[in-house]
Formats: sequence, structure tokens, C-alpha cells
Amino acid sequence: MSSRSKIYKYVAMDVENGAMERGEISAVNERNATAQIEQMGFELLSLKPATKSILQADISFFEKVTPTQIYNFTRQLSVMLKAGVPLVDALDSLHSESAGPMVNKIIDQVVEDVSSGHSLSRALKRHPKMFDSMYVNIVRAGESAGVLDKVLFQLADFIASDLKLKMGIKQAIRYPAIVVGITILVGIFAVTYILPRFSTLFASTDIELPLPTRILLGMDTFIQEQWYFIIAGVAAIVLGIIGILRNSKGRYLWHKNKIKLPILGPISLKMSISRFVHVLETLDRTGVPILDAINISGRTTGNDFIESRIVKVTKDVQMGKKLAISLTKFTSSIFPSQMLKMVQVGENAGALDDMLVEIGDMTDAEIKDHVLKLTATIEPLISVFMGVMILTLALSIFLPIWDMYEAMSTS
Repeated sequence: MSSRSKIYKYVAMDVENGAMERGEISAVNERNATAQIEQMGFELLSLKPATKSILQADISFFEKVTPTQIYNFTRQLSVMLKAGVPLVDALDSLHSESAGPMVNKIIDQVVEDVSSGHSLSRALKRHPKMFDSMYVNIVRAGESAGVLDKVLFQLADFIASDLKLKMGIKQAIRYPAIVVGITILVGIFAVTYILPRFSTLFASTDIELPLPTRILLGMDTFIQEQWYFIIAGVAAIVLGIIGILRNSKGRYLWHKNKIKLPILGPISLKMSISRFVHVLETLDRTGVPILDAINISGRTTGNDFIESRIVKVTKDVQMGKKLAISLTKFTSSIFPSQMLKMVQVGENAGALDDMLVEIGDMTDAEIKDHVLKLTATIEPLISVFMGVMILTLALSIFLPIWDMYEAMSTS
């Protein structure tokens, strides 16, 4: 039995003798199961998928599709379509043990939908865990322009480039994040567990506690007495942020101001620019109509404010304006002037695709440079922060002990 097949229970009547037949059959879909039953000389009366036990049930809730799996799917599918393999056969051949159970399950469902007459983009849209709106829109554009294989090939390159960029950023900030996290946890442990053990000792003497000790003991008292208010306050802040980001107006305002933040703002802006120019180059190079290419590219920025400006650019280009002029008109306060000039030069020279590649590569390099500078700045600050915290903890514990020692020596 193929691992892509499903089990169906059926009730049928033997055409020759009228006997009732019940059983199970393995098939890719209901249509295939019906055909098999009719070939056996039966008249189908009812057909339904066989139910699974709890032990057999899928646990896809705990599974996750990785960007590497999406890249492999896209690259392999593009190569097979370029070689002239029919879409259903190409999709069917992607089913393998190395792909993972969840990816295989999604491929099975996509094969079933495409075999039933649905377009690939519509079949992919049913699986947002693996194919986001950007992916589906790009595939839909490729289908409409008749260049699906080329679009998928370019899309695989974009996924690989985006994955490499994100991995570089994660690696750059991983060490500082771990150090800060450990330092904070150690500080909380010291304030709430270690220092209170000494407080009973200090209380048995008449010495005046030094300022660092009083501050930390006060923090411990506040945490123990007001912990429920602290948790409620943190929960309210988190829920408030989630509520704002889920509201279209709140998300728009946050995205508008996010790119203006010091340090992190330029990185966020350049990542949006990188996605926009890379996707625009991918779609335009493969022959997708420029209006569709601009519209889809605008949706990939991950920023509602920038997307709203790109929508205006699309409408302006639709009225007959050049892309460079429209971008300058609506995004000059967002996009760097050098980028807008490069778009204008590329468009006038008939080499917009090549110029977009240069802009994308240049922007990616600037992102990496920003991240490296950020980490180079953060690491010394982290060292200072750790030093101050350790010194404060040491003083808060050892100064009272030293005062106790002096008091005992003089008595």
C-alpha cells in the first residue's frame, strides 16, 4: 500500500448476484476508490474514510515545517517542471521519507486537490503552515503568466537568500541574548533566594545595613508581597501589545513608528526593502506583469505602513507613470535616495532586473553590517551590566558581614 493512500470503508452490491459487500479499500481519493470498486463489479452504495484510533491519529499539531523543507520542496518542484514533468507527477514524486511526515501529508493533499482540477496556488493556500500568503501569491502570478517553473526557481533562490540572512542575524544576537538571560536569572535567584538567607543573620545584629543591601532586600520584599500585581501588570502589557498588533490601525501605527526607532529601526526598514526588491526582481525577471509584480512585492515587506505606500505606487504605475517616478513620489521618505536613483537608472536603461539584484545585495550587506555593529556595541555594555550586577550582589552580602566582623572585634 502506498504511504500516500487513504483507507476507505465501503458498502456495495454485487451486480451479478445482488449480494451485499462490505470492506475496506486503499485509494488516493474518493474518486479513485469509487473507480476501483466499480472495476470489481460492485455498485457502490456508501463510501467514507476509515476512522483512526487515538494511537493512529496524526500529531501534526506538534509538528512544524522548516524553511529548509520549504526550500527543498520549491527547488525540486521547479527543476521537475522545467524538465517537462507534468505537475501532478512532479508533486507526487516529492513524497519521500526525508521530507518529513507533515510535509508528506501536505503534499498528499496538494496532489489530491490538483488532481481534482484545482490550481496549484489554490491547493497551496489550504496549507498556511507551509505556504504563507507571499508564497501563494507568487505561485498564482507564475500560473497566470505561464511561467510557473521559472517563478518557482527564482522563489527558491529568494527563500535560500532570506534564510541565510535570518540565520546570520540569529547567530549574531544569540550570544548576547543568552548572556543577558542568564545574568537576569542569576540576579533574580540571588535577590529572591540567597540574599534573604542572610537577612535573618543581619537582623539579629544592630548594625546599619549598607545601601546596596537595603535596595536588594527592598526589591525582594516588594516581589514577595506584590508578585500577583507584577504578573497581572506583565500580562496586561503583553495582552495590550497583542491587541494593538491584531488591530489594523494599531498595527499600521506600530509599523510606521517601528522603522523610526534608533538602532533597530534601520534594520527593520532594510529587511522590508530587501524583501520588496528581491521579490520584485524575481517576478519581473520571469515575465509576471509589472502591476502584479509590484502589488505582490508590496505584500512581502512585512510592514503595513510600507505596504500602503506600495499600493499607491501600483495605482500610479497603472495610470501610466514609470516605477521610479512613482516610488520617488510615495516612498521618498522611507526608501533611501540612492536606491530610488538606482531604480530610475535601471528602468531607463532597460535593465531594471539587474539593478534590483544590485539593490538587494547591497541592502543585505548593509543589514549584516548593522547587525555586526549592534552586537559589537552590545557586548561591552553586557559586560559592564554583568560587572555592575555582580559587584552590587557582592557588596550587598559582604559589606554587612564586614561590618559585623568589625563590630565583634571592637566589642
